[in-house]
Amino acid sequence: MRVLVLRPDDEGKRTAARLAALGHEAISSPVMETMATNAPAPAGVFDAVIATSAQAFRFIDAGALAPFLRLPLLCVGARTAQAARKTGFGDIVIEAPDAAALAESIASQSSARRLLYLAGRDRKPDLEQALAAANFMIAPWVVYEARALEALREEAILSLRAGKVDAVLHFSRRSAVIFCACIVKAALQDEARALLHVAISADAAKGLQQLAPARVRIAAAPDEAHMLDELG
Repeated sequence: MRVLVLRPDDEGKRTAARLAALGHEAISSPVMETMATNAPAPAGVFDAVIATSAQAFRFIDAGALAPFLRLPLLCVGARTAQAARKTGFGDIVIEAPDAAALAESIASQSSARRLLYLAGRDRKPDLEQALAAANFMIAPWVVYEARALEALREEAILSLRAGKVDAVLHFSRRSAVIFCACIVKAALQDEARALLHVAISADAAKGLQQLAPARVRIAAAPDEAHMLDELG
């Protein structure tokens, strides 16, 4: 299959390699560009650090992070844990499969009450709301942001017009919404509706409402491997 990959290039290359190993062809067209915010750390004393994405460790300033490396880390996903270890964290207490499980694990297992959250600018509020409701103090440190791009790459546009795309991978609701906007801008609604759309979660699939494609599959588990399984 010829699969449109909407992830930023650093992540998109890994996805393309996985697709190639499965016999598929990737067409890369990021809809967001990720960059550092260079924001200073929040003031205060913290008991632990939270991270939900490996991107936090890619874009954070190492010098600014150094004073917090001695703290236990509570994170989502093996890739985030691996990135944290490379940055210098040695005490990874919780490695949860998703943000909901992380909040539940912190509430039931952690004695840390004051939490520093290495966050992206555009994020779901669920984790912070759940922890606040459980009487945790959580201070977001917005260390990276993903800015929307205004158009698909020319290769992707030409491939869509020529009917040379079979499927699209959607890793978040926001990226799906941006994709739909790019499709409308390029007047490719009919071509995009005919594709197989694979979403990492039901929430991500909601971002396709403007396009309303006929074929949407949701990964059995919220990770890339299960998304690729849906390609058949």
